[in-house]
Amino acid sequence: MSWDLFAQNFPPVASAEEIPDDFEPQALGPRSEVIRKIQAAIPDADFSDPGWGLLERDGWSIEFNLGDEDQCESFALHVRGGGPEAMEAVDATLSAVGVRAIDAQTGEFFTLEAARESFRRWQDYRDRAFTEPPRPVRGFFARLFGG
Repeated sequence: MSWDLFAQNFPPVASAEEIPDDFEPQALGPRSEVIRKIQAAIPDADFSDPGWGLLERDGWSIEFNLGDEDQCESFALHVRGGGPEAMEAVDATLSAVGVRAIDAQTGEFFTLEAARESFRRWQDYRDRAFTEPPRPVRGFFARLFGG
C-alpha cells in the first residue's frame, strides 16, 4: 500500500479541476535525462532498473515508476512508510525534473504544505486498516431474532 503521486507537464492552472479536457501534456524528455535530474537532487536514488527507481531511507521509501519507453511522458511516485523527509524528497524530485504532480489521495496538485497533511491522513488510514480487526457484521437472522 502506498501514497501515490502522478507527475507530468501539467498546464499552468491553479487546481487539477481546471485542466482542460483536451489538454495534451508535453513529454518530459528522454527517460535517461529524467533519471539524471532525479539523481542530481537525490544521488542515492537507485535506477539500476531504469523503469523502476528506488529510494530507500530509514522508515520510508519512494518508488519512481518511469515506465518502459525511452521517451518519458510522465511518472508516478509511490511513497511507503512515514516521516516528513519523504515529502521533502518528493518535493526535491518534482523541482529537479521541473514538473508538478497530482496527489492521488486528494486529487489536487502537490504542494509541500498540503502533502504533509495528506500523507499524515494516508498514514493514519493505513495504520487503522492494517491494525484494527474488522467489526463483526450481524447477519440477517441475528438481527431478526435479536441474536
